[in-house]
Amino acid sequence: MKTLFCLLALAVITQSAVLVDKSATARNNINIGGFYPSDRLLSRSYVYRPAVANTIQYEDFIYRGNATTRISAIQVTEQGYTQYASAWIRSGGLGYPNVTIGFQSLRGYGYYYLVDIWGR
Repeated sequence: MKTLFCLLALAVITQSAVLVDKSATARNNINIGGFYPSDRLLSRSYVYRPAVANTIQYEDFIYRGNATTRISAIQVTEQGYTQYASAWIRSGGLGYPNVTIGFQSLRGYGYYYLVDIWGR
């Protein structure tokens, strides 16, 4: 009876592990910081590169604010179907007036991101 229960529990655990949605984990989005009613949208830009066969593409997105503005939130969201690209913050960021965000595609793919920068 105990072995039957253990086998049944093992079957339930392995079945639930199979039901994980892998498409949600494939996206590489950046959401750091928080914005409040006193904050404003400093920049909204789309970063796009179409797919090129057998090529790895990369690009740096640079936002430069004035000296008195401080960034409070950065949102980088992949648009459309995932193309398995990477996005990361290279320099600057929260509390700074500027930020540099790097983008890189997989070989043979492109990328399409929406970049929102909030601050006060």
